[in-house]
Amino acid sequence: MRFVHATLMTILILFAAVQFNDPDWYYWGPVYLLAAAWSWLAMWRPERFITWPVARIGAPISIALFLAGFASLASYIGPGWIHVEEARESLGYLICAVATAFALWESRLRARKSVAGMAGQAQ
Repeated sequence: MRFVHATLMTILILFAAVQFNDPDWYYWGPVYLLAAAWSWLAMWRPERFITWPVARIGAPISIALFLAGFASLASYIGPGWIHVEEARESLGYLICAVATAFALWESRLRARKSVAGMAGQAQ
């Protein structure tokens, strides 16, 4: 799964990098980098989603905010959506939400398997 997290992280960093010519780059760059940071954490320190309050609380809050952003802009998605900036931004929020949710879910799943494996060895 590290490969998936690395791929998502790379894509999100590239999304942040192409914001240089966007008038609101100072907003979208950090949004994409935050989602990339959650992927990085899932790739290298997945246990932090359980033990570290910043990740344990911050990732679900990030997901909720990404989904709220998506919901607020989703009405712009329609025919010719590719030419509407708000529609593209809504999909950016959705991509960030999915990447962060996957990082959180997979890290927690891996942590549970690790705990179950240790419990099995103790018996």
